[in-house]
Amino acid sequence: MDPAGRRHSVPALVGLAAALVATALWGFTFLGPAAVDPVNVYYLVLGRYAVFGLMSAVVLAARWDRLRALGRRDVLKALHLGVVGYIGFYLLLSMAASVGGGVLASAMTGLIPVMVSLISNALEKVFPWRSGLLPIAVIACGLFLVNGGTASLGTAGDGRDRLLGAALGFASCVAWSYFVIANRMILRRTVPAPDNAVWTACIGIGAFGGSLVLLPPAASADGTSPFADAGTLLPFLAWCAALAVLGSWCATWFWNIASKRLPATVMGPVIGMEAVFGALFYLLWEQRMPTAQEFWGGLLVIGGVFFSFYVFDRGRLPREAEERRGRGARVG
Repeated sequence: MDPAGRRHSVPALVGLAAALVATALWGFTFLGPAAVDPVNVYYLVLGRYAVFGLMSAVVLAARWDRLRALGRRDVLKALHLGVVGYIGFYLLLSMAASVGGGVLASAMTGLIPVMVSLISNALEKVFPWRSGLLPIAVIACGLFLVNGGTASLGTAGDGRDRLLGAALGFASCVAWSYFVIANRMILRRTVPAPDNAVWTACIGIGAFGGSLVLLPPAASADGTSPFADAGTLLPFLAWCAALAVLGSWCATWFWNIASKRLPATVMGPVIGMEAVFGALFYLLWEQRMPTAQEFWGGLLVIGGVFFSFYVFDRGRLPREAEERRGRGARVG
């Protein structure tokens, strides 16, 4: 590889590392419903995004000049991403975990890489379909094994719950796929590039505002109120803070870094790691070893993610070299 090619690879590697950190942090949030059980998921979503919104308000107050420079239209774009990507996705995912089980919900998120990659390559045409579909197929096979091999999917008697959980999980995938694609397109097209902290904070304000619609169902839904007693409230608040700081603020910050450096066709497969991290955290929470299918399925997902990055990098660099030679010829 020529030195210029190596220089072009550095931002992509930084983006890949940032995306992996973000997916690990998002995978951690899958523990939320189980950790605060029997408190209903509506309270959890409200608590998480109340903390996220408070953090975001502090950041915007400290960077008011950069917020004004962003402009009203771009602020509204970030706000709507917070509503769709965070409230829509996490609420649907939490409901899927409550109905169908945590590992099922984690595994369902594996559809996101397929959705994002197929839609993004149709829009951006980063690499040929025949080469791009292979790593996606590897990831899909891995997620199928993880899903089919889980010990927590239940028996035939609770098939209706598993079907509903899968439907809710699919809906959450649609919401998150939209967030990934739209967020990247907006960040790449906004000139000058928005400040990362301000953009993250605007998404946080949108997520908090969207979460307010959950106040009525939180009060009427089944489950324990977090205010029942101190033994329930303190762990609940601790988890809300952890999910907000790690799974919302830090994860979004890292993901925005990746969005500026990687095409969505690569970021889609990387999201497959979110399912692996989520399932891993659940296995640790349940204090059990993975089954053989879960183990090999997870390895296939991991391999598919790095394979997709290799395919993209291999296809991108020759085209960039061609473009550079073309520009040099025109100058000469």
